[in-house]
Amino acid sequence: MPIPALPRRPVLASLALLSLLAACVVPTGTSLSQQPVLAGAMTLAAPQGYCIQPGSRRESGDSALAILGRCAGQETVAPAVLTATFGAAGSAEGLQDGQAVLAAWFRSDRGRAALSDRGRARDVTVDKAFGQGGALFLHVRDTGANAGVQRESWRAVLPLRGRLVTLTVAGPADQPLAPAAGQALLERFVAALRRANP
Repeated sequence: MPIPALPRRPVLASLALLSLLAACVVPTGTSLSQQPVLAGAMTLAAPQGYCIQPGSRRESGDSALAILGRCAGQETVAPAVLTATFGAAGSAEGLQDGQAVLAAWFRSDRGRAALSDRGRARDVTVDKAFGQGGALFLHVRDTGANAGVQRESWRAVLPLRGRLVTLTVAGPADQPLAPAAGQALLERFVAALRRANP
């Protein structure tokens, strides 16, 4: 089964850590909870209490990346770095063989290298991999994770409108998310994206 390429967390490290706990300054008329990406082909949506970080969105060709963090004044939600990547049109085609095949691939050397911040399979352990509501959830431990972000993260890989969408949730290194809290936040993130992209 051809597995679509996944972006690594280094993309988020330099941008996310700068904006993770920064207050959201909202230009008039701009929503930080939901925004169109890829010329309106997809909609990025944040779970409640989290905002799309201004200036963090990147689009290249037919793919996009965005970073989200806790909204200013939202002290009741945990600080976290969330990322969303949208693959090119048709990129979800590799998911047709099912989540069990994809989960097995992520446990392979190539799969673990794709999950690694540094591209090194030896750094990554996939603690959990399970399907839920049409998405593959992964709980990953990366000993080579970038400074400032906790070594454990949750990932979801899912098809939306024919595109491979990858979501990541991690806490800052000094305020890590407990596994259950990370999973619950990722579930909310997946649900927000599904509602925004029926």
